[in-house]
Amino acid sequence: MTENRLNAAGLIVLFLALLFPLLASAAPTCPPAAGNFGPFYDDAGQFQQAIAAAADTQTSNRRLTGITVPHHLLAADLMALGIHAASGFSYKRIVLLAPDHFHRSKKPFATTQHGFDTVLGPVRTDRDAVTLLTRHADMVEVSCLFSEEHGVLALLPFLRHYFPDAEIVPVAMSAKAKRADWDRLAEALKPIVDGETLVVESTDFSHFLPQHEARRFDQQTLNLLAAGAFDGIAALNQPSHADSVGALYVQTRLQAELFGARPLVVANENSQERSPAHEQRTTSYMVVLFGAFDTGFNNPARPRDRLTYLAGDVNFGRAMKKVLLRDGVADSIADSVLSITGGWPLVVNLEGVVLPNVPEAIDGMTLAMPRELTIDFLKRLNVVGVGLANNHAFDLGPSGYAETVAALDAAGLAHFGQGEALALPDLDVIGLTDIDTNGSAFKELVTPALFDRLVRPDASRPTVAFVHWGREYVTEPSAREVALADAMRLRGVSIVAGGHPHVSSGRLISLGGGDTVEVYSLGNFLFDQGADRASGAMLEVRVFAQGTVFCRLISLPNYFDMGRN
Repeated sequence: MTENRLNAAGLIVLFLALLFPLLASAAPTCPPAAGNFGPFYDDAGQFQQAIAAAADTQTSNRRLTGITVPHHLLAADLMALGIHAASGFSYKRIVLLAPDHFHRSKKPFATTQHGFDTVLGPVRTDRDAVTLLTRHADMVEVSCLFSEEHGVLALLPFLRHYFPDAEIVPVAMSAKAKRADWDRLAEALKPIVDGETLVVESTDFSHFLPQHEARRFDQQTLNLLAAGAFDGIAALNQPSHADSVGALYVQTRLQAELFGARPLVVANENSQERSPAHEQRTTSYMVVLFGAFDTGFNNPARPRDRLTYLAGDVNFGRAMKKVLLRDGVADSIADSVLSITGGWPLVVNLEGVVLPNVPEAIDGMTLAMPRELTIDFLKRLNVVGVGLANNHAFDLGPSGYAETVAALDAAGLAHFGQGEALALPDLDVIGLTDIDTNGSAFKELVTPALFDRLVRPDASRPTVAFVHWGREYVTEPSAREVALADAMRLRGVSIVAGGHPHVSSGRLISLGGGDTVEVYSLGNFLFDQGADRASGAMLEVRVFAQGTVFCRLISLPNYFDMGRN
C-alpha cells in the first residue's frame, strides 16, 4: 500500500495508523553509486490534478526566498498552491527541509548525494552543496532513508514540474535534534542558501487532535510566526503543533537572517474540513510564503479565505481637509491605500466629530470634520466600520457624538463605540477606550464589565479588541497596557490592535505562548501630522475557513506629507 492510493479524507486515520508503520518496517535501500532513488508514487494523475487546480491562482509578483507546504497528498492542492506561488521566478537550487518520519537517522540530520526519479521526471541533487553540508559529519549523515521518506518524496513531482532545472539539497530532520542542533544546521546552510536558492519546508502541522483542539494549536503557531518569535517557535510541541518544529525553526531563522524575509500564511486548513465524518485524530496544513512583501506585492488570496484591514487614527478636519481638497491629492492617496488593501474591507479609528459644517472658530484641539468629505472618502476606501471608542468622539459632547452617529447611519457606515461590537462576515471587532475626552480627569476607563463584552458566544469566530490607550508618541506599553492586553487574552481575544500614540509601534508581539497577537499601536492613518513626529501602519487580518487568523503588519507612508509636498 502506498500513500498515493489514499485520496479520501475519511481514510486519513488509516493512513497515519497503518501506512507509516508498514513502510517503516522495511529497511530503506540506496540505489547504486551513480543511480537515482526510484519513483515512490506510480500515479501521475493526482499530482497533475493538483497542478491544474493551482493554475488559476496568482503567482507571487515578488521573488520568494522560502515556502512551507504540507506533505500529505490529502492536501495535494495546498502543496501545489505553495510551490506554484513561487514559480514566477527561477531558482538554481532548492533546499528541502523535511521530518525524518521513521527515525532512520542516527544523527540530528541526514542528506544524500543520490538523485530521484519521479512520475513527472527526474530531479537532480546538488552534489556540491551536499558535500559542503556533509563536512559537518558530527551532525549530518548520508542516508538511504530518502527511499521511503514521504516528507521529501511527496514534494518532488511538484518541484520537478515547476522548477525542472533546479537541483535539490534534501535534509531530513531527526525528532531527537534540539535547538542547539537546529542553530548549527542553520549556520551550515548559510553558505548554500543564496539569492538563487528557494528553501522549501515540508511540514504538516497539528497532529492527532480533534479539530477544535487543533485549531487552538494552529492559532498559536500562526501568531508566533506573525510575531517572528524564534524562542516561541523553538518551544512548540511536536507533534501537537507541527511534525517538524526543527524545520519550521530553521526556515524562519534562515529567512530572517539571510533575506530579512517575513512569513505570510496564505492557507491554513484541517483534515476535518475534507471529511464528512467526525475525526478524533486530524492533521492541520499551512502554506507559508517568505519574502519581502512591499506595497507593490500582489498578495495572492484564495476565494475561500478573507482579508480585512485595520488602520489607525483618521481625521478629515484641520489641515488634513485642506490637503485632501488640493488637486489630485485625494486620488493619489486613495490609489495608494487601495494598492495595499486591494479593495478588501477596511476598519479605522475615527478621531473627532462629523458635522455638516465645521465652525471656523473651533479650537485646534477640538477635532471636527466636514460630513461630505468624510463620508465620501471613507466609502472610497471601502471602509466598512469606524471605531468611535476614543478620546475625541465626544469633543463636542453627547450632541456632537449624536451628529456623528447620525451622519454614519445615513451613509450606511457601521460604527462601534465603547464596548460595542462590529460584526463583520468573518470576525467581530469590539471597541474599547481607556482614555476619556481630552481634558477630562477620567482615565482608566476599561473595566471588568467591559472585558466581559469581549467574550463571544462562538469560540471559533475570531475577535479583535480595537483599543485606544497609552501615551502620545510613546511606542512601548506601560504596566497598565500590559495588564489590559493580558486580560483581553484571557477573554479569548484573537487580536489586540491599539491606537492613540500617533506613532506605530512597528511590530507584532505574541501573548501567552501565541494565544493572542498584539500590535500595541497602529499610529496614524489619515491625520494632519508629518513624518517628523508621527507614523502609521496597517494590520492585515487573513481569516481562514476554520476560524484561525494570520496577521501581517504593513508600514504606511505618511499621507499628510504626501498630500502637502
